[in-house]
Amino acid sequence: MPRRRPFYGWYVTAAFSVMVFASAGIRHAVGPFLKPMVADLHVDRASFSLVIALGLFLYGAFMPVIGHLVDRVGARLVTATGCVVLAGALVLTALSRTMWDLALAYGVLAAVGLAATGPVVANAVVARWFVARRGTAVSILSSAAMAGMSLMVPGVAWLILTLGWRTAYLAIAGFALAGLLPLCVLLVRESPESLGLQPDGIAGATAADAGRVQRTPVAAAATTLAFWQLSGSFFTCGFSMSLLSSHGVPMLTDHGYTPLFASWTFGVLGGGSILFTLLLGPASDRFGRRPVLATIYAGRAAIFAALFLIRDSPSIMLVTAFVGGLTLAGSMSMTSALTADIYGRFSVGTILGANFLTHQTGAAIGSWSAGALFEATGGYGVSYAIACVVLLLAAIVSLRIDDGRRRVPWAARIARA
Repeated sequence: MPRRRPFYGWYVTAAFSVMVFASAGIRHAVGPFLKPMVADLHVDRASFSLVIALGLFLYGAFMPVIGHLVDRVGARLVTATGCVVLAGALVLTALSRTMWDLALAYGVLAAVGLAATGPVVANAVVARWFVARRGTAVSILSSAAMAGMSLMVPGVAWLILTLGWRTAYLAIAGFALAGLLPLCVLLVRESPESLGLQPDGIAGATAADAGRVQRTPVAAAATTLAFWQLSGSFFTCGFSMSLLSSHGVPMLTDHGYTPLFASWTFGVLGGGSILFTLLLGPASDRFGRRPVLATIYAGRAAIFAALFLIRDSPSIMLVTAFVGGLTLAGSMSMTSALTADIYGRFSVGTILGANFLTHQTGAAIGSWSAGALFEATGGYGVSYAIACVVLLLAAIVSLRIDDGRRRVPWAARIARA
């Protein structure tokens, strides 16, 4: 009897996992670059943070466009082009001599490349391939993203200490081009229908999925309460994660930890999240996305407080970081899975892209405000306190996310206008 071949959707998931690994790793590895780049370019942290904030905001602003292009010309062309743009942008970043150079290379061009190879495209395409195991599949993407943070942050810190920040960016550019482009061309496919297949698990979930609209326009989704609940909680996710990725390593070094230990702390954070993310996917398929998403945000508030307050105790810091992996994992995967559940599996690209703009608006504000508040107060305490408060609010909202039936009156009036 011939062996049954694995469902092709898992190959697509594997390809996007590598892309998300690189994309997320590059974004989160900006922390180790902060101090050497500030010193080399002769700027303060607030100015540097403004460039990072620009990149984070444009990263989100490009997402609706990228999502639309995925629907129109296909994910394979979009991701392949994104790999080339990203590699070129990182080379130009390595050659930057002024803040204007950095703003164009990293703030604008890298944002385009990262958007085209990032989690929104990955989640949009992978969500099309699965129904019954959707939570598991998209959680693998989140696990890959955390693996990128876990391995690339300490790896980049080592490269910077060994070769300098410019050579480190050149090495990352080479990895982006040689490691990702072949995957885009050889493995990425748009949907199971493009290969004459059905989504994995569709036979066991036909009744639940058949009644849902498979493609919902953004304008229609924006009239529903669920869209704004997902956007609001996603804003908090972006605010908190950009604070951690841009200023987490500098904060720990300010508290007396060495740069390498600080980078390894965030490596352990990512390592813990790899394990926990793989558990969150099946849990959400079994118990629901909303309680899992609420747990993530509430737990992240506690971990943020601990990361700021723990001083002079490396062992406790590492244990906290590992447990904290649970709180970093899954917010993207749960949001994308909820988007597919509520609005249909062919709506994730455009709707999640629109929601991701709010995520990156929060990210830009989190990165910039942390730098500005540091210059004003001499520390990161105010920024971490704000993050803890908004994360707790996001946990409450996540428990109450609607099924997409309730309308927001003012949004509906705008859509009809």
